Order: sequence, then C-alpha cells, then structure tokens
Amino acid sequence: MGTRRERRIKRSAKIRLGASLGSALFVLFATVAAASLGGTSDEASADNVSSLAQPTSSSSTSTTSSTTTTTTRPAVNAALAFVPANSGTGRRIIYCNSCQRLWIMEDDTYASASYQVSGRRGTPDPGTYAVVRKLDMGNSKRDPSLRLPWFVGFTMGRTTDIGFHGIPLRPNGAPIQSDAQLGEPLSAGCIRQDQVSAKALFEWAPIGTTVVVTP
Repeated sequence: MGTRRERRIKRSAKIRLGASLGSALFVLFATVAAASLGGTSDEASADNVSSLAQPTSSSSTSTTSSTTTTTTRPAVNAALAFVPANSGTGRRIIYCNSCQRLWIMEDDTYASASYQVSGRRGTPDPGTYAVVRKLDMGNSKRDPSLRLPWFVGFTMGRTTDIGFHGIPLRPNGAPIQSDAQLGEPLSAGCIRQDQVSAKALFEWAPIGTTVVVTP
C-alpha cells in the first residue's frame, strides 16, 4: 500500500498526466475542426488569390490574327484632273480631238487610263457615239495592205467607219509611225494608239460602250 506520502505523490502524478492528456486532446480536436472548416484564415486567402489569378471562361478571350487585303482605288487620280469639260457621264471613252488624248472612264470619279493618240484635226465631229463594230485585225480602206490591230469602230466616215486601233502595220509588220509620235494628228480619220493600249481598249469596251468626242 505504501506510506501516506507515497500515495500523495502518485495521486499528483495522475492529475498532471490527466491534464496533459486533456490538453493534447483539445489541441487535436481544434486542429481537426479547423481543417473541416476550410483551414486557417491565411490558407483561405491564398486559395482566393489563386482563384482570382486563374481566368474563367467568361473573362477569357480568343484573338485570331488574320491579314485582309483590300484593294481600293483613289477617289481622284491624276488623269481625272484633265478630263475635258462636258465630256459625258458614266462608263465611257473620251477622245479630245484638239489635245489628241484619250481617257478610259470607269465612272464619273475614276479614269483607269489616259494617253496620247494620233487622229485627224476636226474628225470626227464632236458628239456622243457608241461602239458598233470590233475587229481583232482590220484593214485600211485607203491602203488595204495596211493592217489595223484591235479595231473598235464607233461612227461612220465618208467611206468607212471611224474607230480606235493600234498604229497601222505594213505587210512586214513594221508600224507606219512610232509610239513617240503619238500626240500628233497623223491619221486619215481614225484614232491610233500604241498596240498595248489598243488591245486593252478592245478588251475593255464591248459593243454599245459610250464614246464622247470633244473639240
């Protein structure tokens, strides 16, 4: 049984052990409870920051890089500034007899081409005409040996129709005048062009295309 003093020592030891066990159990219970409630306040803050840093489907955007080629023409080009007054409207060919120049008008705001030509002074009369005949290769009425490339007829002369065409070619293929001479009135009535321009005009102007001749 032991002495009275030994029994008091044992009771004190049991009390201290119980208190220690109680404290340990309390700490364990508090930790488990905190874990079940979502952790400490610092951990909750960290989770919130993380969730804000991650984009959600509503705030994310997708950008697709692409190249778009848009072909536009200027509102006014240099050739348009010299278009003769009272030279019609719309899609048309303009021939200025006094300045020996031709304009190809896409509409009232754009001339797609303008260049020097060789015609005859005072022929044809000023007025509005229309393309009536086209020939890949015509022949001169005055000299049938001369070929007239890319002929575009729009009115009648004294013996045959008058039109636009390339510089006439001799039987050997040589032109009867040079491109450098375009701008001089050298023809018998038709309007001569360099061959490249003559072909382009031939392809651009269907039957019925308006032709305006100015003085």
